[in-house]
Amino acid sequence: MDNGRLESWKTVAWNGLSLRVPPQWEVSSLATSYLQLDDEVGPVLELKWQQIKGLFSFQTHLKKLSRFSTSTPGLDFQVIPFPHEWQQALRNFEVQSFVWQNTEVRGKGAILYCPECQKAILLQFYQKQRRDDSRIPLEILHSFRDHSEDGMVPWALFGLRALLPQRFALVRHRFHPGHYQLEFQHQKEHLHLNRWGPADLLLKDGDLLAWFNKKCGELNWCNAANMKKYNYDGKPALQGQSQGSSAAVRRLWARMTKKLPHIWVRVWHLASRNQILGVAARGLKPLNEQMLEEVCSHYEMV
Repeated sequence: MDNGRLESWKTVAWNGLSLRVPPQWEVSSLATSYLQLDDEVGPVLELKWQQIKGLFSFQTHLKKLSRFSTSTPGLDFQVIPFPHEWQQALRNFEVQSFVWQNTEVRGKGAILYCPECQKAILLQFYQKQRRDDSRIPLEILHSFRDHSEDGMVPWALFGLRALLPQRFALVRHRFHPGHYQLEFQHQKEHLHLNRWGPADLLLKDGDLLAWFNKKCGELNWCNAANMKKYNYDGKPALQGQSQGSSAAVRRLWARMTKKLPHIWVRVWHLASRNQILGVAARGLKPLNEQMLEEVCSHYEMV
């Protein structure tokens, strides 16, 4: 495959996994540890993963796949030797490969186990009978990563890109047309990424501060941050922080703890993408503002 085509590929990164895929492939379904990508015809790639505690057994997972195939009429499932062309790309994993087919579509995949991070991944490529470009799966496998080497985890989906410390676990997500929201947590510290759009429509009746004040009900605890106008890297922005002195925050946290939360919020208008981005954090201990600055600097829409 020529380098020109590969340069047009995009990164998909979700909850610890990352890979490069053709530009026409889009995420059609996702959960906390699940991704399905489709092209213009239908499904092309499916990924499921889980953290393993204790010993990992390929046989247990293969039996589950085999039982599913035998209960599905017309589906033929077979375990196969590890494909030679995949060995270099997946050299850091323990691997068991398989193929399956029915009257309309066939697939080739593998169960991967990473001894370093104790993660098991089910990965399978869907292929229509009339087409088979084996180079695409191979290039994807060469790009595939299942854990971070530097303690920072990339996130890239639906045009959103972010880079977060590995300690933050995803606890909630939503991707609605006008609002993307990701919430992460580490112990008692919460981190939120938001994206709103289109900005020209949202800001048509006022500036960023007027819009934010109207959104306070939805943002809940952020309305205690005492937001003020701010210039962030040449972009119109708002920033605020609080140690929870407001009665609203006191009531919100009274049931959970006697301590009042530390809050930090920044919202900025990304005019080049017609979006509004926001990073917010709350915790019982003083927040690491340098870390939050780094999160903001890597948070973008492309």
